[in-house]
Amino acid sequence: MRRSKTITALTLLAAIAVVTGCGGNKPGAGGENGQSADASKKPVVNTSPATLKLYLSNSSLSDQDVITLIEEPVKKLYPHISVETVRNGKGTTIEELLATGQTPDIFYTNIADIGKYKRYGLLGDITPLLKTNGVDLSRFDPQMLAGASSEQGEVYGLPFFAHFNANYYNKAIFDKFGTPYPQDGMTWEDVIELAKKVSRVDSGVTYRGLDPDTIARLAMPLAITLVDPKTNKATVNSDGWRTVFTLAKEIWSIPNNKPDKLNSFQARNWFMQDQNIAMLPYNNLLNIGLEEATKNGLNWDLVQYPSYKGKPNLYAFVDAQIFSISQTSKYKEQAAQLLSVVTSNEVQLKSARTTARFSSLKDPAMKEALGADMPFLKGKNLKSIFKSTAPAAPAFSPYDSSDVRNISFKSFEEYMKGKDLNTALREAEEKINQWIETNKMK
Repeated sequence: MRRSKTITALTLLAAIAVVTGCGGNKPGAGGENGQSADASKKPVVNTSPATLKLYLSNSSLSDQDVITLIEEPVKKLYPHISVETVRNGKGTTIEELLATGQTPDIFYTNIADIGKYKRYGLLGDITPLLKTNGVDLSRFDPQMLAGASSEQGEVYGLPFFAHFNANYYNKAIFDKFGTPYPQDGMTWEDVIELAKKVSRVDSGVTYRGLDPDTIARLAMPLAITLVDPKTNKATVNSDGWRTVFTLAKEIWSIPNNKPDKLNSFQARNWFMQDQNIAMLPYNNLLNIGLEEATKNGLNWDLVQYPSYKGKPNLYAFVDAQIFSISQTSKYKEQAAQLLSVVTSNEVQLKSARTTARFSSLKDPAMKEALGADMPFLKGKNLKSIFKSTAPAAPAFSPYDSSDVRNISFKSFEEYMKGKDLNTALREAEEKINQWIETNKMK
């Protein structure tokens, strides 16, 4: 099971020492790809031909991303490696692939899925493989690396990028109603008051002032989960979730601000396509439709993500995407070679410049390059992104699933309709525990 906080300093240093060796390499020193520069420690490359099956568990990488950030750079450095991509979908869930004996060699997934993949026996410590291929762990952001590791420092995968968060706003709506734009440093209470001024119906069009997307997203700055990873029992009947439910109800109770369907994951489409949302506190949209929306007339900018009172300058917990190697793969060496490429300075810098992704590397040059090759971002308030930081990610139970999340969504809807808060949370906890008991993995 994965850790709940950052790896302890001693554990992380031990992991780094194993990978970088004792030959006097300076932390972070590297050659062209940012790997170990000690010629005497040059990795022995396994050049046996291999077609690696890469499983994409979510949609955060486009087909073009796969080509430019994975396939092309891998083929350039390791021509003996080919990549076959399998996307999560109907008939290709990880469970279905395992059942049919089509286990991928590499998993691209969110750190929240580590518990599940570990439970399936697919993940193990890849530190020796990283050492063989000259990967220097000291180059990585410590929190992102911790998110991909156990409390004992076992590295289950390498982080590729993490989402930042921002409060995106539609300038045209604020201009239409003569209302000042949101600013950096606002709390949720501040943005709620601002939303009240622009949530209205005008000429038959409903303009909604604020949509936080889902209660799951609202919970992320508090670094809380729905299931305790140690006991595999529900944790929704807690002060943290009371705070989230209360805040979400206050937001969606603003006159003219309630969507037709709550927790639908459609907020970003309403903001970018329908263009009737004034403020959208969300994660990185800079590479997910915002350029097209700009071409279609969306006049937007962004400011710092709203903070909870008493937790200033914090947005969602470290929300990293990682590459992991299956313990059942016949091509572990080649898979490690792929991981070394996608986390190289060259690929990470290209990703930062051309897709505005937060690099997993701690090199300041990566942040400075954010979106540099994306002309539609010129003049945008990107500096506001760096005014907040992410708390450490919590540990996740393998039962912290979409089914469990949907139970919490249903309970919130009942709370919105008038059910007592304590009753809604207690019943949600009971239903989640029942679901876990029914679906226990043997």
